[in-house]
Amino acid sequence: MKKFLTLLLVFALCLSTVAFAETAEGTSAGFGGEVKVVLDVVDGKIVSAAVTGDAETPAIGGAALEKLVAQLTETGSADIDGVAGATITSNAVKEAAKAALNGGATAEAKLADGTYSAEAYGFEMAVSNKLTATVENGKIVAIAFGEGSGDTPPMRDTVAAKLFPRIIETQSVGVDSICGATVTSGAVKTAVADCIAQALAAAGCEADAIAAFKTVPEKKGGSEELTTQVLVIGMGGSGTYTALRAAECGAQVLAIEKQGRYGGTTALTSEIESINPPRIKEIYNNNEDFCDADAMYKAWLEYVEGDARVNVVDMYFEQCGPALDWLALDHGAQFDMKPQAGFTPTDVYKVKFQWLPNFDERNPMAPTYGYNKAEIATYFDRLVNDYTAFGGQYMLETEAYDLIVEDGKIVGAKAKNLVDGTEYTIRADAVVIATGGFLGNPEMTEKYLSNEYYPMKGTWKIYGSARNDGKMLQAAIDHGAATYNIGMPPEVHMSGTVDFLPAHEYGYPINYAEGTLDFNTGLECRWTVADLPLIMGVSADSLAVTVEGKRFTSETGIAMLDPWIAGPNYWSIWSAEQIDGIVSTGLKTDVIGPAVGFLGHRGSIPSGVALPEAYEVLGHAMDRGYVFKADTVEELAKLINVDAAALAKTVADYNGYCETGVDAEFGKDAALLTRIGEGPFYAIKMASYSYNTCAGLDINEKLEVLDTNGNVMPGLYCVGSDSAGVLFTEKKPYVTFGGANNGWALTSAYVAGEIIANAVNAK
Repeated sequence: MKKFLTLLLVFALCLSTVAFAETAEGTSAGFGGEVKVVLDVVDGKIVSAAVTGDAETPAIGGAALEKLVAQLTETGSADIDGVAGATITSNAVKEAAKAALNGGATAEAKLADGTYSAEAYGFEMAVSNKLTATVENGKIVAIAFGEGSGDTPPMRDTVAAKLFPRIIETQSVGVDSICGATVTSGAVKTAVADCIAQALAAAGCEADAIAAFKTVPEKKGGSEELTTQVLVIGMGGSGTYTALRAAECGAQVLAIEKQGRYGGTTALTSEIESINPPRIKEIYNNNEDFCDADAMYKAWLEYVEGDARVNVVDMYFEQCGPALDWLALDHGAQFDMKPQAGFTPTDVYKVKFQWLPNFDERNPMAPTYGYNKAEIATYFDRLVNDYTAFGGQYMLETEAYDLIVEDGKIVGAKAKNLVDGTEYTIRADAVVIATGGFLGNPEMTEKYLSNEYYPMKGTWKIYGSARNDGKMLQAAIDHGAATYNIGMPPEVHMSGTVDFLPAHEYGYPINYAEGTLDFNTGLECRWTVADLPLIMGVSADSLAVTVEGKRFTSETGIAMLDPWIAGPNYWSIWSAEQIDGIVSTGLKTDVIGPAVGFLGHRGSIPSGVALPEAYEVLGHAMDRGYVFKADTVEELAKLINVDAAALAKTVADYNGYCETGVDAEFGKDAALLTRIGEGPFYAIKMASYSYNTCAGLDINEKLEVLDTNGNVMPGLYCVGSDSAGVLFTEKKPYVTFGGANNGWALTSAYVAGEIIANAVNAK
């Protein structure tokens, strides 16, 4: 008995010293939607944490979640540093953790009346977005962009039209971001939250009270059935054109688009390919051909080496002219009617019609520019107005996710409203897939892109819509659709670092190049030392190697034409000896082209300018995980998971070429051969940036989708990038004649719209 009582006492004493963990949950608004934190807490200290944020961007916010979990458990509190470059997600995790620790209790929240100003950086890293929020009677009543905001007018206009009213209606920045304008949406939410914080402080409230304005509204849900003759899935260029043409030809049409805007990637591009449009050449070229169409046709077929569907190429050459006549002359889209030739010396065919305006008299040395996106957006407004005038209907922020198949025929699609959660069953006589490819889906790019000719598999960086995830392509494939050249290289126009250092976050100044205008904004060109890794990685005098440690180009084309050869990623190799030279005398060469015109802060660092901050910048990039350093080439290879022997041989061979002045592999100019000198050595992780994939489903000349047996799938059509592979080959990138993908988007839609309208009206 004594022994038993003694054991019982010991057990009781043990229990008195054991602290049991309590589970606590909290939520807050992140970059794309709700962020949820689940904590195990002992005596007020976090001992374990789990964070979910399904709507956060995978590459930035999503990648930061694991680091944020580690910070919560390491500190044991919600007062964490956060992750650089993922400020919105970091703040959401902090706030959700605080809410969890407080048991859901929130501080008193009152807003003082007034107009508050704030700014936040969005897609444009060098110029912030300026916003004002007006509070009356304790509520937000108005939000507006200020002058000089950085992001492009179409993105700002979309966000102003859709996001501002949601924030005002719900009195919360926890509303969903606008699909297709997520970066600008994130900047707006950050700036509005800043304005709210100012109004709370003016009312004497605690900072934590902002949680009341970050609630995530519930979706109403429900279901609805809709019926139409023609359902067009996607309202980028090809989808908008198809819907308009079909409605114009007398069909009842419903178009749906998961983004919050129409126009897609097409509205962000520069030109459309068209071969001798008959009415345009009559009006603008004395009825003379702009180019030799027969010679171009022969060159096209030679380029694709017999891999294209010739009957579809024939249709394209016959109809791309009338299609542009229709778009420009019948529906008011504006183009420079003096077409240009393509990108290489052999592309002599004048088929590239550029969107207007494309000339700025302030910059006569650069007769074309890219800051015409506001005007292009108005052209799409006009097209959609024409479409609705013909009786067409459309729904934005509505995502299709599956096809409806009955008795072997496609009879509609399943879709969901991304804002309110309504599920739609849409029945139709004809369904058109026009969703812009699958580059935004890493699982599909790994599965379908081919490594047979070049290393194409993997996750690609996107300059364009990351929402082009191929969901409906996969749905069609799951229901028996065949693919055609789906493994071909994506449409790559440039390369850049996989990440960037925002100058404003690291305190680096933005420098302006007086008298020169930025290609994209029309503002004075600017540059910052924060872009040094980007500039180094695309410089012609650098050494670029594949993920296998081998050269793949002369490096003179890595800024624009050649990065795709390496696949999704390549490495730029440098030595401390080279970087010492950058510190003392600057870069040796100037970098021009889209790599610096579209990425980073959109300006090239001038050559010959000493950069004493070079090592500091590279150190920040190392902290962010896209620059690596080692004492030897072999150690560097292991660090970046490259074959050490292969990389050592590549560096040795390249140094030999530098010494002799003869590049035996790729013939690079001796003036650009710079020796990889003494270490330590650095590797910069680079990426091929692509607009979209170029191929998808197999189709015939009527744009009907074919199954794996070569038979037509009744009721299913496909246009634009989702079917462009029928024109090309997997052995090479898409043709360089200029504007080919946009030309196909327009032509396939123009042809399909009329064919589909005739088919459904014949029933």
